[in-house]
Amino acid sequence: MEGHKMTLTRNLLAQGFALGLLSTSALAGQADVAFVNGRFWTVNPAQSEAAAVAVKNGVFVAVGTTAEITALADATTKVIDLHGQRVLPGLIDAHTHPLETLWMKSDWVDARYPETPSVAVALTNIATRVGTSAPGDWIFVACVSASENKFAEKRLPTRAELDEVAPGNPVILANGAHMAVVNSKALEALGITKGMTRLPKGGGVLTDADGNPTGVITDGFADIPSAPKPAEVIAYYGQGIAQFWNQYGFTSMLAITPHQVVPALQAVSQSVKQPNIRYTVSVWGAPDGKDLPDDLSAFDMPKDADPNYYRFAGIKAWVDGENDARTGYMYDPYEGHFDIDPAGGRGTLVTPQVEANAFVDLARRNNRLAMLHCSGDAATDICLTAYERDAAATPHANMRRIEHFGMFQLSDAQLQRAQALKKTGLYISVQPIWLTELVKADFENMGAERASTGYKFETMIKAGLEPAASTDMTGLYLGNIDPFKAMQALVTRQSDMGLFEPEEAVSVQDAIRMWTVWPAKSLGEAEHRGSIEVGKLADMTVLTQDILSVPGDKIAETQAAETIVGGRVVYTRP
Repeated sequence: MEGHKMTLTRNLLAQGFALGLLSTSALAGQADVAFVNGRFWTVNPAQSEAAAVAVKNGVFVAVGTTAEITALADATTKVIDLHGQRVLPGLIDAHTHPLETLWMKSDWVDARYPETPSVAVALTNIATRVGTSAPGDWIFVACVSASENKFAEKRLPTRAELDEVAPGNPVILANGAHMAVVNSKALEALGITKGMTRLPKGGGVLTDADGNPTGVITDGFADIPSAPKPAEVIAYYGQGIAQFWNQYGFTSMLAITPHQVVPALQAVSQSVKQPNIRYTVSVWGAPDGKDLPDDLSAFDMPKDADPNYYRFAGIKAWVDGENDARTGYMYDPYEGHFDIDPAGGRGTLVTPQVEANAFVDLARRNNRLAMLHCSGDAATDICLTAYERDAAATPHANMRRIEHFGMFQLSDAQLQRAQALKKTGLYISVQPIWLTELVKADFENMGAERASTGYKFETMIKAGLEPAASTDMTGLYLGNIDPFKAMQALVTRQSDMGLFEPEEAVSVQDAIRMWTVWPAKSLGEAEHRGSIEVGKLADMTVLTQDILSVPGDKIAETQAAETIVGGRVVYTRP
């Protein structure tokens, strides 16, 4: 790599000089910091390998050999020796819920499988929290998705069981992010009475044959008084989120953000000018998007906020729930039956076609990214139809994204429709870590024929869809924060039920692209990040081992040795 010719240009972003090629002598003294003696895989096809980089004002100004970069340093330049470590572009989390993650991580009762193996242990954990809570205090409980498939009893706690352990406290037990079981006190607090099947902001209420609420709520978190205190929100965005994500090599994220906390994030953009992670923000309100204003400019960051660190990019709505909670909207019913199943057994339709079309129109009118969550096959077709309608009216006018595309099942027709939409600005986000957690539940819930069509990442790549990987962290699966565990699953196809569809394995190089340049594209930010090249933001992830040379089944042992944002080392592994 020392033989590669150094690429040089003036600083495009921070200095605003005209584009041009410069000699090494012309750039001498132009580096604030130089990283040398590394093994950079740049994800830049024009210069894939390098040994060193120079940074000025947070931007790469040179990429080349150690000798070339060292020549740019003067007495004021900080020179950091990487001692041969592998370096990647800064990792980007393309779809995540950071606020909820920190709140659930710190405040919620832990009933997460496998540490909590059963309903019985979950109830014990809840009872312990009740013992330290005042009467009337809300108690929130975190269970991983598909806990009904995972707990020893093969079910969730019931409303009656929650009443028994918490008779004086409203309790909400989250089964993933799209379903919850609540007790009678919570039903009372929410004003849910006999015959109600819908909450004001779109949540669904399951009832028995007589119309009595069973305690099961689908996609109801917008209706539940569940938010951290303002001071906590400011602390999370100012410092806590970066501290957690930086440990795993992340330098940027698409932060999916409840609309009511946007003012706190706007305030943070004024008090913390350069946080240790870059926030691209997508805002949500009601699950079906109905309560978003016609004018989305209220969500813009302040004019003097640094757009390289804070940017309002888009809006999100949910077409359905999620397949692992049996609420993803399907054409055919799920296998078997659980008491938590919505009526009809085909999942939950949160945003019908007409409303999905209106949501996409809202994003287009405001020149914002439209993000539609689609888990089930019927929901995916609603999303594709909404985007085809939009593309026919205004091709290339706006970016469009499908969240969780093809994760649980994917038909050839849907793949072809997505390929056609890619030409007009479609991007997709995927969650490869779910291979290690949800394949077994998918087979139990959908049967082998449907479940075997999910997680087709190599097919997506060959189709040119450039899938953007993400953690989809909510605070439920805390281990999902680790991108290297996800990369190993991508490469080896080892799932929670063994080797799964091995022909869909991807190369290590493509696994890295899924966490770097393709997320950058899906955020509309590939011009500024996603690869190590001159003119881009100087974000890097230094690794503890060479991910490009270790065996596939050892990739998950990789860790972030250092995380670098804008040339600043913001995390060093102890």
